[in-house]
Amino acid sequence: MVLLALLSIFIYLLFVVAPLFTSASLVPAEKGIAEDASVNALISGSNDALSIAYHIDKQGTGRFATPTGGFAPAPLLLLPALTAAVPASNGEPLYLLLNAAGKFRLTSPVLDSTPGWAFPFGDQVNTLEPTGSLSHPALARTGPEQALFAGQLASGRLAVVQMTPTGKRVTLSGPLGPVDQLLLSSAGDLLYALAGNQLSIYSIDTDGVLQLRERKGLSADGPVAVTLLASGGGLLITEAERHLSLWFDVPTPAGYRLTHIRDFAASLAAQTRIITAARSPLFAVLNPSGDLQVFSSRQSAALLSKKLPAGSTAWLSADGSSLTSVAQHSWQRWQLLAPSPDISWRTLTQKVWYRHYPAPTWTWQSASLDSHESGKYSLVPLVTGSLKAALYAMLFATPLALAAAMYTAWFMSPGLRRFIKPAMEVMGAVPSVIIGVLAGLWLAPRVSEVLSAVLMLPLVLPLVILGAGRAIASLPAGWGIRLRGGAECLILLPVIALTLWGMVTLSPWLDGWLFSQPLSAWLGDGYNPMNALVVGIAMGFALIPLMFTLAEEALFNVPVHMIQGSLALGATPWQTLIGVTLPSASTGLCSAFILGLGRAVGETMIVLLASGNMPLVDGSLFEGLRSLAANIAIEIPEAALNSEHYRVLFLTALVLFVFTFIINTVAETLRLQLRSRYRHQQGEA
Repeated sequence: MVLLALLSIFIYLLFVVAPLFTSASLVPAEKGIAEDASVNALISGSNDALSIAYHIDKQGTGRFATPTGGFAPAPLLLLPALTAAVPASNGEPLYLLLNAAGKFRLTSPVLDSTPGWAFPFGDQVNTLEPTGSLSHPALARTGPEQALFAGQLASGRLAVVQMTPTGKRVTLSGPLGPVDQLLLSSAGDLLYALAGNQLSIYSIDTDGVLQLRERKGLSADGPVAVTLLASGGGLLITEAERHLSLWFDVPTPAGYRLTHIRDFAASLAAQTRIITAARSPLFAVLNPSGDLQVFSSRQSAALLSKKLPAGSTAWLSADGSSLTSVAQHSWQRWQLLAPSPDISWRTLTQKVWYRHYPAPTWTWQSASLDSHESGKYSLVPLVTGSLKAALYAMLFATPLALAAAMYTAWFMSPGLRRFIKPAMEVMGAVPSVIIGVLAGLWLAPRVSEVLSAVLMLPLVLPLVILGAGRAIASLPAGWGIRLRGGAECLILLPVIALTLWGMVTLSPWLDGWLFSQPLSAWLGDGYNPMNALVVGIAMGFALIPLMFTLAEEALFNVPVHMIQGSLALGATPWQTLIGVTLPSASTGLCSAFILGLGRAVGETMIVLLASGNMPLVDGSLFEGLRSLAANIAIEIPEAALNSEHYRVLFLTALVLFVFTFIINTVAETLRLQLRSRYRHQQGEA
């Protein structure tokens, strides 16, 4: 029944986690006959529900279509003799329309039950330059009632136009020279100017004045094209029709610099189109031959590949949940099923370079202030935190628990043993949440005050105990008779207490002499009061009763005839303990150690309350951590049912389950092997 229950838990966890690794797919939805305007449109789009589609054709006419039925208004001439229709760089449905006469207009589709065309910056047609048009235009929506667009005039000068509902303001810069492409960042604070294989980046202040930030040399082997990734704030750069790569700004000591991040395994050709989504990390690569590939900005490999009719055009919905293709006077809606496009074993276990980060990192961050930024789900900080907490707890608990078990089982008087064992069992019954609260609220500040004393204890205390033992052994004969029977600990306890008091008292003086301030303050940012040291001490106290009980029972239940035989042959009690008792009890001692390790890895409340819950990949004793178990306790109440976050949390639970299962399996295997070897040796004897 136990194995069946474990198997059921394992299967359920797999069932919840499996959709994370489901391959992306395109599922056909509606299709129909496309008008000539949609086939030859400069701009196409739809709402997220796919109930309303819109097009702006080369004649400057805006049209709506309702594939699922409903009201569609008559076509409207937005701007005659259209030469360019430019979407906003942040993916919003705002478009800049221009013609050869220097006329322009800003419009956006209204995608509700009564679709139409809105003009948020005035319905009049504006004139930028009566004698010429604007080339290489770029548009950015900089606020609810603000927009900015830029382009090169016939004179070669750059015009930056700031739009509000009350009018426009034009700022002219000096000549830029030949330009192949202009792009504005989503916030409208950066202008990217591509000339050949040279990409120049300008910052734009609130007055529309440009200042060169940097120049970046790209491939010299062929043509270069740049596409803005609206949802991620990066650039997709196609070089020589062979390489597609992601670039974004990275903080450096000299300020932000455009940096190459990763390459994509894309099938490129001449006139390849890069299709992005406004609110999704997905983008698509569409060749003239109809080869379609869908990518996530965080993964180099394609999520899916699909063959469309040659000459197809396509666009993604704003949320990336659907794709619409138009070819040969027909349109096709596709449902894009990519449950977790950013999740793979690589992103879960390897370093990933995120936007605004100076280098690739292992990062766990389930929520982001940026609505376009999806969660960062690396398991490495959580696994590291669990192992780090378990390691320090075992380093604290193992020597104390095993030494106490050896003394209690072998040297302590029966009267004291009858008192100590129940006391340890009571200690083991203390709820871990109580230990965690005490560790976080009381122990952490005290350790911070006397950190140097705490660090010296592992060195000083053994020397004091050895010195006390030597002193007890040197007592006069009359005193020795009184201590016979294993009561030496009654003298040792005051000595230990006096040592602790002395070290705590001397610690501030020692810190002042060596560092002129407390050691914790001297460490500065390298010290966090809620750290692995506090977790190790607190969790160690929770592990000691379990490990002590198992080890003491194993040592105490060694067959008496083996002990008596060793003593009869002239061995001292210590020699008998080392040479006979410990090997005979090795199976129990091994079980005590590994079960203690399993308890440490799965501990929740102590880590939750005493660690600071910082998902760091850091081996420092003075930094915080976050474990798998504590992370589940923190975030599962906030995770939406069946969301990506929810399933990743179940994946961490699966990792914890497997890890604990492996530990227990190893413990049982070692126990059986040691028992078999011991019985074999006993049979030979």
